[in-house]
Amino acid sequence: MRITRIESQKRRPGRKNIYADGKFLAGVSAETLLRLALRAGDDVGPGQLAALMKTEELVSARNTALRFLTTRPRTLREIRDKLREKEFSEEEIRRVITDLTTAGLLNDEEFARMFVRNALAIRPTGQLVVKRKLLALGIPKAIAEEAIAEEMPPDSTHEQALKAAKQFLRKNRTRQQKEPAVKLRSRLAGFLARRGFGWDTIEPVLRTFLHQSPENPNE
Repeated sequence: MRITRIESQKRRPGRKNIYADGKFLAGVSAETLLRLALRAGDDVGPGQLAALMKTEELVSARNTALRFLTTRPRTLREIRDKLREKEFSEEEIRRVITDLTTAGLLNDEEFARMFVRNALAIRPTGQLVVKRKLLALGIPKAIAEEAIAEEMPPDSTHEQALKAAKQFLRKNRTRQQKEPAVKLRSRLAGFLARRGFGWDTIEPVLRTFLHQSPENPNE
């Protein structure tokens, strides 16, 4: 079989139609042609045809992953799940992930650190919530814990809890003037727990704020 013509697709100029012996053979990306250095006049046997299809699938898998990365950084598991959803083979997925990791486009450690920094910038957040979200995105537990330890040391976590408590009390200023201190304490503790703070962080924050309340009979 001999390639008799290669032409760009009308609606997708980045893809090419290959004709062999005057008949349509396959539609592939320009990158695939470049990788295999195929030109009109080249002979194509079963081996070359198999290589053509295999290369095209790999290029397609990589381009799918790159498009997925354009909206935001991704974890390795997110990329793997996306490619599986598109029904690429495990070998193609492995090669794409290896290539993207080597190129620095996939890095779970850096993703985790960035995620923690962004979470703290958006609103005061505790370690438990951040860890749960990282695990849900596919970050391994050890990597998540390391990122949290680096970006959320104890002093930082306490400051985050203080900020969250200030926001809560400011928002509920009118209501807190009318309710018993014990109820305010319970609501603030619940709010901080939902934000992902542990009791070892919540308790000193409660003391910091509620001992100033004239309605708290225990202070």
